[in-house]
Amino acid sequence: MNLLTRLKASDHAAFSEIFMMYHKQVYLFCCKSLHKESAEEIVQNVFMIVWENRFQIDLQYSFSSYLFSIAKHQIYNTIRNRITQTTLMEKYLQQLDSEETEMEYDDSALMKTKIKQIIEQFPDRQREIFKMSRVFHLTYREIADKLGISENTVDTSIRRSLAVLRKVFVK
Repeated sequence: MNLLTRLKASDHAAFSEIFMMYHKQVYLFCCKSLHKESAEEIVQNVFMIVWENRFQIDLQYSFSSYLFSIAKHQIYNTIRNRITQTTLMEKYLQQLDSEETEMEYDDSALMKTKIKQIIEQFPDRQREIFKMSRVFHLTYREIADKLGISENTVDTSIRRSLAVLRKVFVK
């Protein structure tokens, strides 16, 4: 019985063999578009998707094409999510700094105060990371280097901060 047939039969050993055969190739493929930590996360997601959808694998088609198609879509989703998060946050921060907003002065001042209050409620490290990114415009790599943490940790912290702000301002 070949590996894919065994995988479709929920054979964990077959899944492990497939993982060992392909994980490095998928990782290198992801590294072409994303930094190391994101590539590692996507590799895990790709193989999680393979396991979850093992029953739908079509043995007539190329498994490697299927695998890299999943990886490609995961890369696109990651990039799209980062752009969306950055765009939303930039909008809020521009409103904070802009004196030419469509809002009345009182509304603008109230919004600035509310955003500052929310940011001040973040845990210390999260607040520090958020300010380094959005106020001082440092890249994730620069923040990671300055704080001695991974870019993935920076990304996770920024995502959490943006999620909190979105809950308050995006209705």
